[in-house]
Amino acid sequence: MTPRSHTLLISFLLTAIGISAQELSCSSANFDPCSVPSPGGLFVFRQRFEPDVGSDYGSWGIDELEVLDCTTQKTQNSTSYAPTYTHEEIGSYCLKSTLFGGEKGYNAAEGEWAQSEVGEGVEEVWERTWNTAGRFISTFDHKCYSKAPAGAGVAEFFVTLSKLHKTFTTAQLLSDADITPSDDTTYSLRELTEALSTGNYKPIVECDNSTLSSILWPLNVKGKFDSGSFGAASAFDRTSNCPSEGIIYPPSTTLVKSTKSADDEEWAHLRRPPPRPITLSHDETRMYYRQETAREDPVSKLGLRKEHDEDKDEYNQERAERQYWRDEL
Repeated sequence: MTPRSHTLLISFLLTAIGISAQELSCSSANFDPCSVPSPGGLFVFRQRFEPDVGSDYGSWGIDELEVLDCTTQKTQNSTSYAPTYTHEEIGSYCLKSTLFGGEKGYNAAEGEWAQSEVGEGVEEVWERTWNTAGRFISTFDHKCYSKAPAGAGVAEFFVTLSKLHKTFTTAQLLSDADITPSDDTTYSLRELTEALSTGNYKPIVECDNSTLSSILWPLNVKGKFDSGSFGAASAFDRTSNCPSEGIIYPPSTTLVKSTKSADDEEWAHLRRPPPRPITLSHDETRMYYRQETAREDPVSKLGLRKEHDEDKDEYNQERAERQYWRDEL
């Protein structure tokens, strides 16, 4: 696929997210906040790489969305337009919505997110993302609905993030440029940026020291956040923190599970048995007890001795009467 055709595809997919509007967020200060996100109309969609998730080549998952003020490019958290919700409430609103197509689609959307780096479950990650980003988008203001249902905007917010993730196929873009996870090959910042840049979309590459970690996609939107079409941000001041050379795209570090060999079967019968549990202060199984025999009758015992004495006297008498040849000399 050529860069131009890929650009057209991305534009088509971004337009397919919703109905295009005429006004692009951050292009003017005189917006109806119910029609176009304002003042927080600059969005930074972040994907994070996890080398030990998915296939041997790792996985790129959704990490977060930043909602920034168009003028200052700082986090827009001064004015909230929707309530905070717990992860239980967010899950309930999403499952009740038809946008996910049922529980299967909801679970698939959860699976697109990168695992939390601080031990949170995906439900807690969604809760944090809504409470720090989603509720600060002006088009989700309950005043913008003729009759706002409970949880208005929640399902629409996460479905939109899922669509953005499917649009920005980071792993495929890198692979098309022969950039794959490797333990003996490094890449330059220019190679990574050029591989990911298509048309006006020029993402920001982020590293953890010299290891590739995240990709940032700065975006504006035409129309509402959940029904408009996204485009590359016209201005974004952030720069990459990666070195210019020697960037590592890490391969999986998970050890492959060992398989049984013929030697394992051959020596299986010589394996050490498990230790025998000992419940007493000493090992009862090693104690020896002399078995008691029936007590002998003293009368019988005396009778046997008498017979023995009689046999002995008879033998002595026979020996005394015996004649030897030397006695005849």
